[in-house]
Amino acid sequence: MTEFGNSLIYDIEIAKAILGRGEERIDGIQYCDGWHDHAGMGISVIGAYDYAEARYRVFCADNIVEFLELCDARAPLVSFNGISFDDKVINAYAETAIHGSVAMPREPFRYDLLAEIWRAAGLDPTFGGNSHTGYGLDATCEVNFGIRKSGNGAHAPIAWQQGRVGEVIDYCLNDIRITKRLFDHAVVLGEPIVLAKTGASVRLRTLDQVERTYLG
Repeated sequence: MTEFGNSLIYDIEIAKAILGRGEERIDGIQYCDGWHDHAGMGISVIGAYDYAEARYRVFCADNIVEFLELCDARAPLVSFNGISFDDKVINAYAETAIHGSVAMPREPFRYDLLAEIWRAAGLDPTFGGNSHTGYGLDATCEVNFGIRKSGNGAHAPIAWQQGRVGEVIDYCLNDIRITKRLFDHAVVLGEPIVLAKTGASVRLRTLDQVERTYLG
């Protein structure tokens, strides 16, 4: 039986901005080439909550190797869309910034809350266009707990590049806080959640169920 007490929740903020549809470039701001340019995004902050030590953590360029080593010692690694996004950015960053000396470990299994919400909604656990929209962290936590994200992740790279470092770290840690609230409620306690898009009440898979799938 998998215990949640060794879990690690994590979330990243990217360093390069992404130009939205209809937006104009801001002078002095660096941009990557879109949401699929994982290698060009960079990382400003990684926020985490470590259940084993019951504390929040912050990782930046100076201690990102410590984060990767921590991932190797924890399981499950818990995220909201981490498999499809965060992990890809982290591995691309590790390859270029620290020359691939350390990367996201493969063995500790992942519990991706967004993928599990999609699965519970009867959808494929990987993104499939418009059918998969409406299940985001902000909407899910608002309908279930009355709490929301403190900003827009797409704006975080601009704030970071403009020197508003504390603002970005604060935003990232709030994302960790509300992700933890969702994980504790739906997975640790096994309580049902309401799907923000449909209003249906569902239960997410247990850690044991996901681990068995992950290990094949």
